[in-house]
Amino acid sequence: MEYLSIIPATALGYLGSRMFTHPTSKIRTKMPNIKTKRIQVFPVLRFKIGSRVIHLHHWIYFSVILIVSFFASVGVIDFIVTKGVLFGAIVHGLTLPKKHRKIIYKNHSIEKIILLDKSVVRND
Repeated sequence: MEYLSIIPATALGYLGSRMFTHPTSKIRTKMPNIKTKRIQVFPVLRFKIGSRVIHLHHWIYFSVILIVSFFASVGVIDFIVTKGVLFGAIVHGLTLPKKHRKIIYKNHSIEKIILLDKSVVRND
């Protein structure tokens, strides 16, 4: 009977992940950006290495936590509801289009400078 609670927990994880991780959501835009020059830890986990950025998506670290929860019986991660919420967040991340699931990409600030430079209209 306890396993019936995984269905609403999965739905809660999916919807919650959708609300908190979408870049244009009202909740996400109000979250502070906690970062240094090379590392951003909140609301997303990104590392800048050279001209590349490594973005650890929520579905990656939730997958690791879910796998650990099957082997470690410690605190909150042992609850079936927690496993359902983690599974819902993983499903949300994997249902995004493939281009939004990139892990390593070019530094956006450099790309924006290049795009701005190309968009300048020159009257020669």
